[in-house]
Amino acid sequence: MKIFTRLAALSTVAFAAACGEPPDDTRSQEQVISGFYQQHLKTHSPGIPGADELKQLQPFVSQALFKLLSQASETEAKYHAAATEPVPPLIDGDLFTSLFEGATSFKLDSCESEDNRASCHVRFTHAGGNGGDDEKWKDKLLLVKENNQWRIDDIEFLGSGQSSQREYLSDTLSSIVNEYN
Repeated sequence: MKIFTRLAALSTVAFAAACGEPPDDTRSQEQVISGFYQQHLKTHSPGIPGADELKQLQPFVSQALFKLLSQASETEAKYHAAATEPVPPLIDGDLFTSLFEGATSFKLDSCESEDNRASCHVRFTHAGGNGGDDEKWKDKLLLVKENNQWRIDDIEFLGSGQSSQREYLSDTLSSIVNEYN
């Protein structure tokens, strides 16, 4: 009888643990977005990131986006190596926000999740220097859950209309890889 009672108690504990609160997806989403943009703003490199910056961004992006970023970075390196004269970068300006100059600060506005996908609006500011006005806009980050971790899978540029990019980061990167390879 003691064994039966212990088994019943253990199964009740296991059932309660299985039905416990789901992980806080919003907090995890905020951490990956914050980590990504904190790293990007630290280097604030324009254009396609080089190998060193890609390594720093890798923990925050999906496998698919990392592959596309790597391909674009390799394409840029080949493009410059093949040029007989100095050539401009394949992407001029900030790659990860709508504004050409990039952001000086960001804040997660909201996220909506469904299954293993999420859509998060991020508010950005580019502080106007020398008494200029601040530029403010929102972009949408599309996240995917890989190995139980949220990762940035794409960026939809909704912002200021000053972007030289296509509507989605993945479209911009794919275009470069396809055009210059």
